[in-house]
Amino acid sequence: MKCPVISQLHLALKWILLALFLSAFCGVQAQQTWPVRPIRILVPFPAGGSTDVVFRSLGQKLSKSVGQPVIIENRGGAYGAVGASYFIKSAPDDHLFLVTTLTMMSVSQYLYTELGYDPDTDLKPVGTVADTPNVIVASPVLQVHTLKQLAEYGKTHPNTLSYSSGGVGSTGHLLIVLLESNLGIKALHVPYKGNAPAMQALIAGDVQFSNDNVALMLPQIRAGKVQALAVTSPKRLPQLPEMPTVSEAGFPKMTFVAWWGLVAQLKTSQDVITRMNRELQAILQQPDFIGYLREYVIGVLPGTPDDMSASIRKERVRWKKVVEMSGVKAQ
Repeated sequence: MKCPVISQLHLALKWILLALFLSAFCGVQAQQTWPVRPIRILVPFPAGGSTDVVFRSLGQKLSKSVGQPVIIENRGGAYGAVGASYFIKSAPDDHLFLVTTLTMMSVSQYLYTELGYDPDTDLKPVGTVADTPNVIVASPVLQVHTLKQLAEYGKTHPNTLSYSSGGVGSTGHLLIVLLESNLGIKALHVPYKGNAPAMQALIAGDVQFSNDNVALMLPQIRAGKVQALAVTSPKRLPQLPEMPTVSEAGFPKMTFVAWWGLVAQLKTSQDVITRMNRELQAILQQPDFIGYLREYVIGVLPGTPDDMSASIRKERVRWKKVVEMSGVKAQ
């Protein structure tokens, strides 16, 4: 005669195993059936920039792999805040994703009193996609060729240096704030409405130095219109093999690489996020995609949602201090 307690335990165990099986089966089914309609990727910046270079190509690859159209939609403003605010206010949609940046996830909350979104509670990381370093450049008229020479000039010519950026609170602005701290100099900040006019101001001699992503600056460097001083990447770049890194120049705390990633809405299921991340990882390993981005001095940055979250937390420690040091509050 069987013990009633043991029989009940066996029955309970069967129900638990059945529940686990059904849960796993439903998860697999969700990943296999998704997507069932076009995927939208919201780019919170104007069309034509480096972000478009990455995600329009990614969208084409993704469309082929999942068998659905991928629509890239630009909605720029306030360094990504306008697009992010629109994204979180949109109706729940597991076919809608948002492009985010290091600035949007780890810097903007310290700059804006009212950001319009909370990067922790409104957005779910899907994965990082690509990254690119900056290059610090000077006007050839200044006759400096290294960061140490720039520091020496700033110390021997106080109150004469000025620099341009794409706007108050931009990464380009805050990176120079960090540079001033490392070099022990102080310069006048001249903000412009965008990176292109900031670069033109440097070329015209209206300011003495600046910085921006390597892709934008490379043609100007090769044409001799600006003097490259150092790249912010951890290692030297194939496109500028003679150019030292900031670490090699003696300023390792200046190392900086901006990244792009994808996030989902808060109610998007983990199964969909897992599937989307898996698709991303596959694309980021394709040699033609890697080669295409390399032409723009952009590298692939594969990673899990947890990897992306860890990077966000790490960068916040650094940039919170830089924003406080700058005293900047963006409107």
